[in-house]
Amino acid sequence: MKQLALMLSVSALLLLAAGCSEPSVNTISNAGVNATITRINDKRVDTDADLAEDLCLTEIRESQTNDGYMRVQVFLKNTTRSTLEIVYRFNWYDNAGAEVENPDNEMWVRKFIVAGDDVTLTSVAPGKKCRDFKLRVKAID
Repeated sequence: MKQLALMLSVSALLLLAAGCSEPSVNTISNAGVNATITRINDKRVDTDADLAEDLCLTEIRESQTNDGYMRVQVFLKNTTRSTLEIVYRFNWYDNAGAEVENPDNEMWVRKFIVAGDDVTLTSVAPGKKCRDFKLRVKAID
């Protein structure tokens, strides 16, 4: 009887602890990929080791809009058990490596990423001469 009471107590504590943690996110997607995807390699400069561990880069895709502007999509996954709050912004560069001014991208964008969820950050180049980009991401404590 004491053993049953102990097992029930432990079970209740485990259920309580599980209820306090943030839920992960289940996803469903098309099993057969029909789109033609252009993936690009990345070069990283990690200055925040905790953020680099908590927010995993899964993929970067490049495409063009219908009117010929370069578009990038960066796929990130929150690998923690809690919601992450980040700010990010894209900077665009021409074929000579000079930064292209973009008044629309001067501000950092705030994003919440639920535990276990993935997110897509998308940006469209401000001009047709843009050839490269940088994504800057900072954690908000």
